[in-house]
Amino acid sequence: MKVETAFFKPIISFFSATYMKDEEDVDFVPKDVKFSGGEDLSTVLVHGYANSKEKKKEVSVTVDYGDDYRVTGYGYN
Repeated sequence: MKVETAFFKPIISFFSATYMKDEEDVDFVPKDVKFSGGEDLSTVLVHGYANSKEKKKEVSVTVDYGDDYRVTGYGYN
């Protein structure tokens, strides 16, 4: 793992969880952060789960860390 990716992982996890809570009313718990390949790409996929009273659902959140950590999408697996 590169030093840059280790630095960004907790920040990206925080922004993805905050977005899901504030904008989608989902308690998202990040588990893994995967950086896209390529030098020009700033897209990251955050895998985790939505924690609800009924059950845990797997969720993936896409974050563009090159655009102020903007969440560009999410989906349930």
